Amino acid sequence: MLAAVPEERREECWWLVLADGLAVAGYAGGSVMLCAAIHVTKPFGRVLRALRLSRLLDTLDKLVARYRKDLGRLVPDGPAPRRYP
Repeated sequence: MLAAVPEERREECWWLVLADGLAVAGYAGGSVMLCAAIHVTKPFGRVLRALRLSRLLDTLDKLVARYRKDLGRLVPDGPAPRRYP
């Protein structure tokens, strides 16, 4: 799925690959596109796109990534929750 992305760039961030094969970097508008692609968050994604808040989300993503190790300590070890039902 990441054939269009050069191998040296694949691990620099998370990537969203759209149905048409377009790969979008997480720090280059991927957050808004991800919200727009998921059925439950589609209205939220449309609002984010209309308000042009992609840069804000990209900045928040970079901030969270910077503190990923510290934030990971807040997540308990063990099995993940089961999906409902």
